[in-house]
Amino acid sequence: MYSVKKEVGDTELFILKDGETEFGKETFIVNDSNEIQRLLKLNDRQAIETNFNAFLVRTGERNILIDAGAGNLFGPAAGNLKYALNEVGVKNDEITDVIATHLHPDHIGGLISEDGNPVFENAGLILTQKEHDFWTNVGNFKNNLEDLKLPLQVLSKYTDKLTLISNDADIGSGLSAIDLPGHTAGHIGVLISSGNQQFAIAGDIIHAQYLQINNPDIGVVFDQDPDLAKKSRKKMLDILADEEIAFSGGHILSPAIGFIKRRDNGYVWVQGEPNWLKK
Repeated sequence: MYSVKKEVGDTELFILKDGETEFGKETFIVNDSNEIQRLLKLNDRQAIETNFNAFLVRTGERNILIDAGAGNLFGPAAGNLKYALNEVGVKNDEITDVIATHLHPDHIGGLISEDGNPVFENAGLILTQKEHDFWTNVGNFKNNLEDLKLPLQVLSKYTDKLTLISNDADIGSGLSAIDLPGHTAGHIGVLISSGNQQFAIAGDIIHAQYLQINNPDIGVVFDQDPDLAKKSRKKMLDILADEEIAFSGGHILSPAIGFIKRRDNGYVWVQGEPNWLKK
């Protein structure tokens, strides 16, 4: 099973599992070398597991894909988005929009086919102006030009239908951007609102929920600005806890729906659904 369906008001939300893997401890930036093992033991986990997730939002007139998985970039660990979309009965040419929370390969690899063509031929690509400007400035990648190859390929293939937005833009159809910079320059989350119900997709503020929710000071080596990413992580966790909003993210483990609760001076992950989301 590659998908989980939830309804947020009148909006259909599908959490699509593109793949899964395990991270090594070296992926995480932490002051105390014993902290990761402590948190794994606290949460009864043997390994640092993670998912690669994408999301489909159906509003009636739009089929909006939020991120697109890794495509064939990570071998058998990912690339299952096509099976997930087939499972929910949506064809590639029925996707009207793709929102990229940021331009890392595990979020945009699925936008380009093996022969270099757009996978979602009828879709517009929605991206923040800040993210676009960062990745199109070659000066930011003097020593890592290879990192530019995929983002620039995606931008070139979707250039005719590219929409650049602010980091807190109203995207329409009940979707709005959440400004969460740090992981990348223009990284965002997406808030889904319908009626009196909300659901947040938090992008990549969390790569390992059993580490970074308990201790949001833990960063990852993929963060472009670790200090700013930490501020965004705490900001998002505060919002989720204070407003009791259910959420998911690019790397939350299946079934990839939960809550944030405050505990002492930090936070804890609660797997499950609020009463209003249960069907």
